[in-house]
Amino acid sequence: MNITKFLSSGLVLGSIVLGAVGQAQAADIVKSWLADEAHSNPDTYWSGHAFWLPELDSGRFVFDTSGIFNEYDDGSANLLGTIVSEKDDTKQWEVDIWFESTPEPWGGPKKELPKSEYVEKGGPVDTSNWRYYNMDETRATLSGLGFYDGKELNLYQRPENGKYAFQVGVGANGKNTNFGMSGWLGATGSFTLSNADINVDLTLDPNHPSNSQPVPEPMTMGLFSLSLLGLSVTSLKRKSKELV
Repeated sequence: MNITKFLSSGLVLGSIVLGAVGQAQAADIVKSWLADEAHSNPDTYWSGHAFWLPELDSGRFVFDTSGIFNEYDDGSANLLGTIVSEKDDTKQWEVDIWFESTPEPWGGPKKELPKSEYVEKGGPVDTSNWRYYNMDETRATLSGLGFYDGKELNLYQRPENGKYAFQVGVGANGKNTNFGMSGWLGATGSFTLSNADINVDLTLDPNHPSNSQPVPEPMTMGLFSLSLLGLSVTSLKRKSKELV
């Protein structure tokens, strides 16, 4: 009975440690992109934006320096950075929006470019290569900075019936044929926004590896837990011999 209890204790302890290791391992970044405003006409300053917030100032907000869009191996993604009004750079918002991957929505891809840009008409944009995300509305905020300090916006995805999702791919920004992302959103909180947009060009961050390196600590803990199991088995064998 004592031997059984000893072995059981070792197995339980090893299982607990392995479980903790699994929880401690964060998802790895598989792609890290620089996010910048998407322009429908690159020669016209007012032809694009990163965020369209029509109820605020000019409505057009751009990243003060490139934003970051990270895609993870668990299907999640995160857009972050600081956006500023094109008219007044004291009007700023800190962006922190999480997404979860989803199949193509029932409304299909949201095609906002001229028809001639899509492969069906001989263009370069093939929507079959796009990928889609739904906003995680529990983790989607704009936090005010500068003029908007102390203000907070809680974001939600539009349309709320799920017809469209946020889309990523060549021409997916809805402004040009660059690789990018776009989607519709609204906001509650310090202000109410009902017709906001995100339209960004995405370029791979040259300073970030395509895949993050595994963290060594969880592996070390895993080996430790396996060692505990090994010690339990070894002790069982010794006690068995003593009883013979």
